[in-house]
Amino acid sequence: MVVGAVVWALTAGGGTPSSPPSGVSAPGIATVGSPAPDFELATFDGEPFRLSDQRGRVVLVNFWASWCNPCRKEFPLFAEVYERYRADGLVIAGVASRDISSDSRDFAREEGAEWPLMSDRSDQTVARAYGVRALPQTFFVDRDGRIAERMYGIPSAARLDGLIRRLLES
Repeated sequence: MVVGAVVWALTAGGGTPSSPPSGVSAPGIATVGSPAPDFELATFDGEPFRLSDQRGRVVLVNFWASWCNPCRKEFPLFAEVYERYRADGLVIAGVASRDISSDSRDFAREEGAEWPLMSDRSDQTVARAYGVRALPQTFFVDRDGRIAERMYGIPSAARLDGLIRRLLES
């Protein structure tokens, strides 16, 4: 797994793109306070998922991979908050990045993940638009489609819950 992480870091590409990647509508790299880059990907169930269709809801855009140990550890946290807050309008969009699709699907199935899960394109269009170079990373998108928070690594249950409640209440 460490080898995979090193290979990913070395091949992730460098620098900030001068224009948004094809298929993603947002200038530059995603930062807190900026509009979340829109994207459309097919979920593991074959349904289209478009971020802009979620406007008016709180969305966690989580970049993960099946080979990423911290990603594996955070899945139960996401399952817990999704169960607790989805009736309040929480959406989790899990974007598998630099992973083998069948491995991502198998892991998600094993974990019983019920939120929309999808694989990024082979050129990592969505991850590049968000400036993701290491996993896991989660972007908290408010009801207006703006990035309210960017979290690197595994969140504590209390921090995750607090951020979600704050966004749902605003």
